[in-house]
Amino acid sequence: MIFKIIPADTSIWNLPELVDFLIAYQNQDIVIQTNNEGCCASTIGLYQWLDKFSFNSVTIETSNLLETHDRYKISFQIPWKSLRASQPIDPIHHIWNQKSVFGTLYGRPLWHRLGIASHLLSTHPGISEVGCLCDPTDPDQRELFEISELWKHNPNSLIEFSKIVSQFPCKHVDVVQYIPGLTLADGFFQQTKRVYKNLLIDIVGETFTTGNCFFITEKTIRPMLMKKPMIVMGSQDFLGYLQQMGFKTFNNFWDEDYDGFAEQNRYQKILDLIDSLAQQPINVLVDMYQKMQPILDHNYDLLMSQGYNKTITKIQ
Repeated sequence: MIFKIIPADTSIWNLPELVDFLIAYQNQDIVIQTNNEGCCASTIGLYQWLDKFSFNSVTIETSNLLETHDRYKISFQIPWKSLRASQPIDPIHHIWNQKSVFGTLYGRPLWHRLGIASHLLSTHPGISEVGCLCDPTDPDQRELFEISELWKHNPNSLIEFSKIVSQFPCKHVDVVQYIPGLTLADGFFQQTKRVYKNLLIDIVGETFTTGNCFFITEKTIRPMLMKKPMIVMGSQDFLGYLQQMGFKTFNNFWDEDYDGFAEQNRYQKILDLIDSLAQQPINVLVDMYQKMQPILDHNYDLLMSQGYNKTITKIQ
């Protein structure tokens, strides 16, 4: 029997339904799917629940390339389709018109995305492009806002959010439905092509920030497609795993040591990095953008050719 969990960063959205499933199919062969996503099964509590019951066999289908378990079978559903494009991006889109310095674009308002968006809108509003599709005035959508997680990780960010909440939703992206892990990369380009020319640095808020996981979504793929640099709030060592795949990051232009810290410190270091880059004169940023073109070309070419390494090893 098969059950599909809906994972959040540290929990399972449909946990009551999962428990009912586990109770109903004890002593049988079961398959747990992670919705084509790459959460850390331990961090969301999946193993804790499985350990409470007895089954003939358990298979976990996941897109987390770091998932391991000594008793349950791990079957990788690797989302390489998201790292493919059906056609090249027209070079007319590979520009920066110097309207803004930063951009962050997303749908689900996870705590770190809310915090980054709030910091940009409150501290650097004139040089930031922020896109969030969820509306806090809608009672159903309001439940998706990870307010308590934001408070837990950074109370100052919750204060910033409270000051700019009326600016949500910020619809800088065209709504195009996609299936995580299964949609071609150029579908993500269609979502954002009208705003990407405005921004220089994409502040990526990946889906998972906690636990032992590595999972790439369209938010990391978009800046590669559009030949823009990125700062990534993802899981720990996310940039290191991108480098294992053959992609290049931007440590020659700013400090990327944030990548190795646990999520709370990683988040604060990213805010500090944003503040530092915001102080740079426009001519310095233009010069930096020109100098990083070989890296941007390399990442774009590697993505389009699908020549990236598909095997990674855990960073200790």
